[in-house]
Amino acid sequence: MREEYREKRIFENVDTGGGEYSLEAVVRSAAQRMIQGALEAEVTEFLGRLPGEKSEAAEGFRGYRNGHHKERKISTAVGALTLRQPRVSDVPTEAGEYRSQLLRPYKRRSEGLDSLFPRLFIEGLATRDFEPALRALIGEEAPLSPSSISRLNKQFKDEYNEWKSRRLDDLEIIYMWADGIYLKAGIADEKLCALVVMGADRTGKKHLLAIVEGYRESKESWLELLRDLKNRGMNEPAIAVADGALSFWAALPEVWHQTKKQLCWLHKIRNILDKLPKAEHKEATERIRAVYLSEEKVNAERLAKNLMNDWKQTGYLKAVECLERALERLLTFHAFPSEHARHLRTTNPIESPFAAVKLRTNAARRFRTPRSALHLLFKLLQRSEKGWQRLSFPEKLKEVKLPDNLL
Repeated sequence: MREEYREKRIFENVDTGGGEYSLEAVVRSAAQRMIQGALEAEVTEFLGRLPGEKSEAAEGFRGYRNGHHKERKISTAVGALTLRQPRVSDVPTEAGEYRSQLLRPYKRRSEGLDSLFPRLFIEGLATRDFEPALRALIGEEAPLSPSSISRLNKQFKDEYNEWKSRRLDDLEIIYMWADGIYLKAGIADEKLCALVVMGADRTGKKHLLAIVEGYRESKESWLELLRDLKNRGMNEPAIAVADGALSFWAALPEVWHQTKKQLCWLHKIRNILDKLPKAEHKEATERIRAVYLSEEKVNAERLAKNLMNDWKQTGYLKAVECLERALERLLTFHAFPSEHARHLRTTNPIESPFAAVKLRTNAARRFRTPRSALHLLFKLLQRSEKGWQRLSFPEKLKEVKLPDNLL
C-alpha cells in the first residue's frame, strides 16, 4: 500500500501536457519542479529569511517577495520547461539589485543546448535541418529559427580567431605538409581556397598548424601564412611536402631557406599521366610506382632514367620533361629515415582528413561567405585532429636534424 501511495503521489505531480505518462514526462516534470524550487531558494538566500518570516533587524532588511514575473518557457535537453521567476521589491540601494544566477534575463535556452547546436552542426546537420530534427526532442515552442542558430555558431569564428593567434614556441616541428584545398562554399561563383599547413613534432604527433582563406594559392597568400607561423614561434622544419604549385615553393625560401623540398608524388603522377595517351596510363602508373617505392635513391634514379628513355623513343617528350624537371625534388625523402618514406612522399596527411570535410560541401554552400565556411572547416579539422595517427616509428625522428641556425 505504501508503494502504491508513493507512485500515486509522483504521478499526481507530473505535467504530461494532456498526453500519456512517459519517462520523458516524469523527467521533464521533475526537472521543472527542481528548477522552480531552486529559483525560490535563490530569493530566500538573498533576503535571508523564509517566506512568511520577518527580518530580525532593520539593518538586515533586503526587500520583500512580490509574486512572480510572467511565465517563461526555457528550452532544455529534456524539453521545454515553464518557469516563473520570483520577483523582489523594495530592495535597499546598499543591498544591490536582485538578479537570479540561474535564470538570467531574456534567457530562452539552457547552456547545454547552446553547446549542443554547434556540435550537431559539425556532425552534419545544416541550419535548415535543425528545426525538424530537434522539435520532437526539445518541444514545439523551442527557439530554433535558422537565424538564432546562426548566431550561436558565431562561436566558431571566435574560437578560430583565438586558435590562429596562439603561440607555437612549445612545438618542435620536424616535418611539414602544405596544400591548397578548393571547396564550394558561399553564394559567389569562386570556390573557397583553404591554405592548410600540418606538421609532425618530435614525438610523431601531427598538428593542424594553419588553415586560412587564400587567394588562388598566390605567393603572397602563402608568404603571409608562413610568416605568421614564424612570427608565432614555429621553428624551421627539416622538410616541407607540397604539390607542384609554384606559389608555395616561391614563398618558402623567403621564410625558411634551409628547409628541404619534397614534391607530392600523387600530384606529379596526375600531371604526368595528363601528358600520356590513356592506353599508356596503366603501364606508366606501374613503372612510376616502382620508382617512388624504391628503397634506395640510386635504384629510383635508374628506374626513372630508363622510363624517360622509353618515353623519348615513343615521342612522349612532355611527359619526360614533366618527370625530369621534378625528379630531384621527388626523391628528397630518401635523405630521411626510410621508415618515414610513406609519410613524406605525398601530401596525404592533409588530403585524407579533407575527404571527410568534402562530405560537408553541401552544408558549407549554405554559408553567405567563404570565410564563414572556413570557420566550419576549422572545427571539422580540429575535431578530426584528435584521431590522427602518429607517424610510424616515431623514435626515428631523433635522427632528423633541424636547420642549425634555428636549433
